Order: sequence, then C-alpha cells, then structure tokens
Amino acid sequence: MTWRCILHVDMDSFFATAEQQANPSLRGRPIVVSGKEGSRSVIVASSKEAKKFGVKTGLLHHEAKKLCPQLIFVEPDGLKYDFLHRQLINVLAQITDKVEVFSIDEAFLDLSDCTHNLEQAQEVARRIKTMVFCDLGEWVTCSIGIAENKLLAKLASDKNKPNGLFIVDQDNIDQTLLESKLTDFCGLGPRTAKTLDEDFGIDSVSRLRELKIEKLVSLFGHARGLFLYNLCRGLDNSPVVPDSDKDEVKSVSRSHTLPQDTFNKDEILVVLMHLCESLAHELRHKKLSAKTIMIYLRYEDFTHGGFRLTLPGYINDTYQIFMIGYNRLMKFVLPKGVRLVGIYATNLIESFKQQNLFALENKFDQLSPFLDKINDAYGELTIKPAFLLNLKRLRNKVGGFRPTE
Repeated sequence: MTWRCILHVDMDSFFATAEQQANPSLRGRPIVVSGKEGSRSVIVASSKEAKKFGVKTGLLHHEAKKLCPQLIFVEPDGLKYDFLHRQLINVLAQITDKVEVFSIDEAFLDLSDCTHNLEQAQEVARRIKTMVFCDLGEWVTCSIGIAENKLLAKLASDKNKPNGLFIVDQDNIDQTLLESKLTDFCGLGPRTAKTLDEDFGIDSVSRLRELKIEKLVSLFGHARGLFLYNLCRGLDNSPVVPDSDKDEVKSVSRSHTLPQDTFNKDEILVVLMHLCESLAHELRHKKLSAKTIMIYLRYEDFTHGGFRLTLPGYINDTYQIFMIGYNRLMKFVLPKGVRLVGIYATNLIESFKQQNLFALENKFDQLSPFLDKINDAYGELTIKPAFLLNLKRLRNKVGGFRPTE
C-alpha cells in the first residue's frame, strides 16, 4: 500500500489568541472577538477560557453575556490576524512546499514524500508546534491531526484541543469515526445533519453507514450521496493543493453591518471608506487590480440594492475605489434604512506596470507600497488622502503587532 501522510494544522481560538498574545492583560481571561459590546454583531471568535462557559461563534452579545457575565469584548483587527497568518505559512513552508491554505487559521500539509512512518510525522508535528511558539508567540498554540487523508486529518486535529496532537491510523480509525458526531466532519453542516436526523432518522455515523450508496445517491444526488457514503467510512482521495496550483482569485469583497439602520449617507461613507481601504489593501497584497466594482446595500427589511460599474481600465487604489462609491452613492436615493454596506471587486487581473497618463496617478502607484507598510504597522488609514480627513474613523485601532518585511 502506498504511504500517504497528511497533516492538518488548526490554530487554537486564533483571533482571540492573537488578541491575548498582543495584550498580555487579556491572557487567561474569557474574551471574545466581536463588534463593540452591546452592538448587533455576533461573536466572531472566543478564547479558550470563554469556550469553557459555552460561548461560541455565532452567538449574539446578550446570549454570550448570559453564559459568561465577565466576558471581555475585543473588536477585530484584521491586519493583526493577517500578519500572524503570514507568519504561520512561512513556518509551514519550511517543512514542505506541499502546503494548502484551507483558511486564515488552518492548513494541510502533504508529508508523503518527506516522512516514511508515523513516528517521523509526529516529530514533524512537534517541530511545527515549537516553531509556532517561537515565531508567532508564546501564547499562540495549534492543534495538529495526522492521518492518511485530508478528511481524517482535519477530524483528528479537533480531537485534543487546545494544543493537541492526534493520529488516526488503522488501529483506531473505526473507533474514531464511530465516536464522532456527524457535524464533526468537514463538509457536513448542521443543516444536512438536521435533514438526516429529522427526515431519515440518521443521527450517527453508524446509522449513516447502514444506508447503501444507491439510497444516498437517490436522496442527495450523485456527488453529495457519494460524499456522505465515503465520509462515514473515512475515505477521501482529494489531494493537497498548494496555493501556486490553485485557480486564480475571482473576486475580493468586504462588508460591515451598521450599529443601527440608517438613511445618513455620511455614516454609510465612513463604513465604505474603511471597506475600500481593506479591499484595496488585499488587492495590492495579492498583486491584483479590478475592472468591475460593485457597492451593495442590505436594507432594514433584508432586501438588497446597490450599483455596479465596469471601468475602462483596472484599479487597486483605495482613493479611486472609494470615489467610485462616493460619487454613485451621493446620487443614489435610499428607499429604506440601510443595515449593511458591502463592496465587491471582480473582473480581476494580475497588476501590471503600465504607465498611467496622468502624473498624479503615477504618484499614487509609486507611493502605495510605502503607504501599505506604514498602515500595516500602525493601523489602517494611519495615512489616508486629505479628502477623507473630515470623515471620522469607524473605530480606533490599537495594533499589537508591527510587521516588517
């Protein structure tokens, strides 16, 4: 049998731990990353200490406070998390070039070519933990799963959290699968689990195994039925796909829910300004430019509106993107109170070095890399166009990291 070894690295309570690493006074205390306390935001992430009280992602603020009255709310800092993410990927790249970034806080590694047995794989996992400690901070930990495929490796990484290490091999694969809840598996969410339980009486892996593949295909279609059949048996032949082998990015988007519904365009512009900065920063970081910009609004009754503009050329400059939204929004009649503001950039190409016709735009292109470094270090919009000085910041940011190249 061909040796295959997949390792899944999952950062523990990543956003919350990043805040505790940046601010030692938060360490050991129950914190959540979310909007300002009392706002309409939901919990984005909770610390290990908060999880002990049952506080989890998706809860409303009053629900979380009821579970843990001493809960501390920390507003999210995307630049901080992005910096730690890049540090993590740099660590993993020192182990193998076969690294698939699965999300901002997790990744798969294919160790098939650089290990020959599980003992060697365990040693690699321990080395990664040490490197995370040294490069990301003493409060930052990760949990690691080792198995013969991605499905099992991801399942394993969740077994001994936090700071865990779990191996699924031929001796314990069946026990591991049967002891897992259906919602423990990647790709089987609460909605599917509810359908399986309520419509078919399937509430466990063992019950799911009782259905033949023909029955699953007839109920859920070929692709989904086959997935469920393989899932409960721990079968998965999907490869680890490094970023360099993945399809190009199709779009970049940002959105923000307002504290209250509003018709006030000044309030909407404050949010839009910050979204444009975050979106443009990602475009520049990924060396992309956009031809189509869409501003979308969600109204108080959850209907949608907005506008879309396809440009004659490509842009990734914060000010230019913001001005597109500004000019259109000022002419736009709001039919209802606005609940959410979003911006979407698509029709992307890899940025090219074509010289602009106008000297001012050339200056923006030349300045952008330096402005990005300053804003990375001291917080977004530390430096911004003078035009935006009359708009208040969406929130005050205190960055805990100052990344340097």
